[in-house]
Amino acid sequence: MGVAARYITRELLAVLVVTTLVLLLIGAGGRFIGYLQDAVAGKYAADTLLTIIQLRLPEFLQLIVPFSLYLAVLLTLSRLHAESEMVVLQTGGLSALRLLTWIAWPALMLCALVGWLSLDVSPRSNLRLGEFFMEQRARQDFQNVNPGVFNTNSRETRVLYAESVSEDRERLGTVFIWERLADGREATTWAETGRQRFDPDTGSQFLVLDKGRRYEGTPGNPEYRVIEFNTLGQRISIDASGSNRVGITGILTNDLPKKGKGAAEFHWRLAMPVFTLVAALIAVAMAKVRPRASRFSRVLPGLLLLLVYYLAIMGNHHLLEEELIPAETGMWGVHGLMMLLLLLLLRRIARPVS
Repeated sequence: MGVAARYITRELLAVLVVTTLVLLLIGAGGRFIGYLQDAVAGKYAADTLLTIIQLRLPEFLQLIVPFSLYLAVLLTLSRLHAESEMVVLQTGGLSALRLLTWIAWPALMLCALVGWLSLDVSPRSNLRLGEFFMEQRARQDFQNVNPGVFNTNSRETRVLYAESVSEDRERLGTVFIWERLADGREATTWAETGRQRFDPDTGSQFLVLDKGRRYEGTPGNPEYRVIEFNTLGQRISIDASGSNRVGITGILTNDLPKKGKGAAEFHWRLAMPVFTLVAALIAVAMAKVRPRASRFSRVLPGLLLLLVYYLAIMGNHHLLEEELIPAETGMWGVHGLMMLLLLLLLRRIARPVS
C-alpha cells in the first residue's frame, strides 16, 4: 500500500502544480489588464505594475490553492476510478478511511500554507500595497502622465494633457490643464512647456508652466479672468487622505477590531484553511465515476458544489459584517453543514459501482 500511496500522491501533486499555474495565470492576468488600464489612465506609472502584482500574489494564492487542490484530487481519483485502478486497490484492502488519510497529508500541508498566507502574509502584503498606492497618489501628477492621454487625478478635480513627455519625465510639451477650484470656479490653462520644481524650504512640489494663457471663471458666466504669462508656478496638492484601496484587508490579524468588519475579516481569514481541507475531502467523495467513464464527468458538478460552499462563506462574511449574527459563531455553521454533507457523500465510496 505504501507504493500505491506514493503513486497517488505523485500524480496528485503533478496535477496540482499544473492547475495552480493555469488558475494563477488566469486570475493574475485578468487583474494585470485592469492595472494596465489604470496605468494608461495615468493613475500610476506603468513601471509599477510588476510591484503591484507581486504584492497581490499572496492574496491570489490563498484563493487559488483551495480550488486547485479540489480539482487535483477530483481529477486524480476520477482517473483511478475510470480506469478501474481504484477497484484493484480496493480489492487489495484499500478502505475509504485509508484513502482519506492518504489525501489528508498533502491537504493538511496546503491547509497550513493557506492559513499562513491568509493570516499573516496577505495582510502584510496588502498593508504594503496600501502604502504603495498612497505613495503613488502622493507623487507629482505629471510623473504619471502618458503623452496624448487625458490624465485625471484621484479626486477628479484636475485633468492634465501633454502632447509629449521627455524620457526622464521631467518636462512636458504642449500642456493643457483643467481644474475645479475650491470656490467652485473652473480654470483652464494652456502652456507651451511644463516642468517640475521642488522647494526644499517648504517641501512643496510645483508645476512650472512656460509661455501660456490661463482662464478662470464659472461656466455660463461671461465674467472670465484671462491671464497671459511667461512663467507660472502652480503648487501640486497631494491627495494622501483618500482610501488606500485595500481597506481592512491591509490590517494585520492581531490588530483587527473585534466586531463588525474586523470580526468578519478575521473569520474570513480563518475560514480559508478550513475551506481548503474540507474541499479536498469533498473532492475524494465526488471523484467516484463508473469504469471507462470520462475522468472529467464529475468536474462540473464538483465545481458547482465547491462554488456553493464558497458562496455560503461569502454570505456568512456579509452577515458578520452587518452584525446580523453573533461574531462568536464565525463561519463554523457553514463548515459544519459541509462536513455533514461530506459524511453523506463518503458513503458512495464504500458502495460498489453498479
